[in-house]
Amino acid sequence: MSGENDTALREFVTSRLPQLRRSAFLMCGDWQMATDLTRATLARVVADSRRGAVADPDVYAYAHLMEACRRRNRRREHVFVASPGAAGVDAEAILLLDALHKLAPRCRAVLVLRFWDGFDVGATGAMLDLDDERVSAYERAGLAALGKLLSDSAAALAG
Repeated sequence: MSGENDTALREFVTSRLPQLRRSAFLMCGDWQMATDLTRATLARVVADSRRGAVADPDVYAYAHLMEACRRRNRRREHVFVASPGAAGVDAEAILLLDALHKLAPRCRAVLVLRFWDGFDVGATGAMLDLDDERVSAYERAGLAALGKLLSDSAAALAG
């Protein structure tokens, strides 16, 4: 592998690490697990890129990360833990993260990729191995469920 390709890989890892780690946190709700999954994902991207097995590093990295997060959360247990008033965390963010972690993993992955990471429907589908119609269906279902969970949480706080 040439030094030029290693430099490009190093730049890719450096530039994507924060976004991938945030996405992993949104998927799993645990910063340490998010860090571990992100490191493993980026190590795999580097190794497979050096072998010539990666056409698009972004798609490859996010696809691997989303699958790793889904495998870790098969039980669909609520994993996000924070308390209102925690330093740097407002109540609305806690409610949103709590609601996000109550969604089915595919819906959560679609919402994270579409709305937090800003990928379009086609890129999201490529990362999750879904066609555009399925991405749109998961997006609609996830937004509807998220809206209901947030309204229920707001009502519980008000009442």
